[in-house]
Amino acid sequence: MTTTTTRPAKQAEQSKEPVPAAKRRQIGREIGTLAVNVYERGVAGFVAFEKDAAKITPYPWMKNTLAVSAGLIEDVGAAYVRTARQILR
Repeated sequence: MTTTTTRPAKQAEQSKEPVPAAKRRQIGREIGTLAVNVYERGVAGFVAFEKDAAKITPYPWMKNTLAVSAGLIEDVGAAYVRTARQILR
């Protein structure tokens, strides 16, 4: 039976250089900005879908319901995106 010698895990962790806090914040902001952009596009796509559905539905009450829903989702999404962008500054 052969034995191999390796460095203990504690020494391997200590040999890594820590990432500076400023670099971590920058990376976090970039990831956060990407996430907000994706969310914004998703909301815009869903709102466009509801508005298109409102245009083709034959029932007036359904047109109103879909239009109001699209407007509400658009407004809430815009408020969320605006707040998230302010936090990421």
